[in-house]
Amino acid sequence: VYTSSWVAPKSDVHSQQRFFYMGSKGEINVDQAHRGCTVSVDDSPFASVNPLFMKYTPTNGKFAGQNGYGVRSFENFIDACALINEGKSKTSDYDDGSIATVHTTMQGTAILEAGRRSLDMDGRPMDILYEGEKGEEPIGIRPHEF
Repeated sequence: VYTSSWVAPKSDVHSQQRFFYMGSKGEINVDQAHRGCTVSVDDSPFASVNPLFMKYTPTNGKFAGQNGYGVRSFENFIDACALINEGKSKTSDYDDGSIATVHTTMQGTAILEAGRRSLDMDGRPMDILYEGEKGEEPIGIRPHEF
């Protein structure tokens, strides 16, 4: 069985989800994309597989890739869209983390944007701003003042 995607060329993982920090007394290396599972077999290149993203082997000779979280996440999103369009639910019903929404991804997006701005300003630290001390939703980003 050969599977491919129109959104990315063939590679060992579909996304590079990495974080590396080198400090004076140690390091942190996170490689979420590989999930600790690699495969090496004769006649095939070394590969990192994420068996939970999609089922890569057939069941009873038939495609069974829909049983991984990668496919289910799209299914859950489409189901939510249908329920919202039918008036049976509201967009805010999904701010509980059951699917990715603008509300549930705001902090991660702010962190990525702050990193991009920091790189644009030669590594200058950025402050992510919140409303009040208990605010959870970012309201802005600005260069850190020393």
